[in-house]
Amino acid sequence: MKKKMTGIFECMLLIAATVLLPTATSEINQKSAIDFTLKSLLNPRPSYFPEDIDLKDATYHKSYGRYHVEWWYFEGIFENGYSIVAYVTICSKKSQGFCMLAMEVYKDAKLKINLRKVYLLKEFEASDDFPFIKVSGKQIIKFDRERYNSTGERIYNVTFQINGQSAILQFTGTTNGWKGNILRGCYGPVLPKANVEGMLILNGKQINVSGLGYHEHAWQIPLLIWEWGWYWGKIVSDSFTLFWGKMMNTRWNEQTRVGILTQDQGSYINIDPKNIKIKATNYRYHNRRFIPTKFIINVSDKENSIYVNATIETVYIHQLWLGTPFYWRYHLRINGNISYGTTIEEIKDKIQVLEVVRFR
Repeated sequence: MKKKMTGIFECMLLIAATVLLPTATSEINQKSAIDFTLKSLLNPRPSYFPEDIDLKDATYHKSYGRYHVEWWYFEGIFENGYSIVAYVTICSKKSQGFCMLAMEVYKDAKLKINLRKVYLLKEFEASDDFPFIKVSGKQIIKFDRERYNSTGERIYNVTFQINGQSAILQFTGTTNGWKGNILRGCYGPVLPKANVEGMLILNGKQINVSGLGYHEHAWQIPLLIWEWGWYWGKIVSDSFTLFWGKMMNTRWNEQTRVGILTQDQGSYINIDPKNIKIKATNYRYHNRRFIPTKFIINVSDKENSIYVNATIETVYIHQLWLGTPFYWRYHLRINGNISYGTTIEEIKDKIQVLEVVRFR
């Protein structure tokens, strides 16, 4: 027990150090080995290159060398005004570390339930063949392999139960996901867009829910974190989803930006960063930091016939502490349009989630 607690303490120190101590940039090569060379620091990856993600990518990846962070993140925005973000995060090295379950429930974009529970890694059980997670003997994530083998559908059954509050949800993907190497580790939306339905049980009350879902997975994220911070979000119309992100080396120096368009029942298209404009137009002072509250996003990709014009305005901001005190989750109202080929779809007052993270 002493050895395991020492491992957890070391892991927590590493997380704290991500806020205080910059370290050299690293890059994952094609064999997923980590390269901490000076070359990778001087020549950081200029862009994020998506590629197909398979079931093995979406599973647990054991750390054998150094502590790393891995997470499974689920998001649901429901038709009755509720929304949820629920996730499993582990920090581990071999058999040492810890697992955290978290669930945040919102009503009309305002935080109602905020729960976390931490377990020793020995209580974490996962498959490295298909997405399947148990914690303390209770199933959290189970991928429906039978449906996948017979129909190709990607369906996740997800159950979070923390301190008497529950979310029992089924996510069915509507478009293909992807993965990509980032400066340290791998990251990808497994389900960039999904239909989600099920129920919440909050304070003994059962609430049936259905709406729009999303699931992402990240793995082999070593500590420490080098970037100044990042933004990521989605713009969703009837049949299109624009995943967008912006990674920063400093407050004013951009590392790279990302734009990937998916279409329901289709694949994904990577947009050249030079064809993407992401501009913050309003700011507010929050917890000793100025943070953006309004964005304008424009995409003009003639080669792929993709055009996006959207205005994104803040509805509610929830500040979290996840390895850094400067982590904000926004609920946003989006207006604009997405055009692909001859199809144009309007977006009017759609609620979505944006996350802004700063490490210093």
